[in-house]
Amino acid sequence: MKGLFNKVRNQPTRRRFVVSTICKGENSFETAIFEANFFYLPRSWSRPAVIVATATKDEAWDLHHLLTDRLTKEYPPRLFQEYS
Repeated sequence: MKGLFNKVRNQPTRRRFVVSTICKGENSFETAIFEANFFYLPRSWSRPAVIVATATKDEAWDLHHLLTDRLTKEYPPRLFQEYS
């Protein structure tokens, strides 16, 4: 398995996001959050709202699920500020 991908709709703001986790190398994983349009297509692939790097697969998967859950319920700017 190379990565994870989730579509998220934020409940308080009704904005849409895409959370993506990819394997960058043998021990390098990257989780990114992209703002998305109505069809859940990222508005800009080159400018994600947040990028978080992790060293292990388990950390990356846990972080991906944590960000997906929190982004569903919390205000996005607060979450982005915490992880930038």
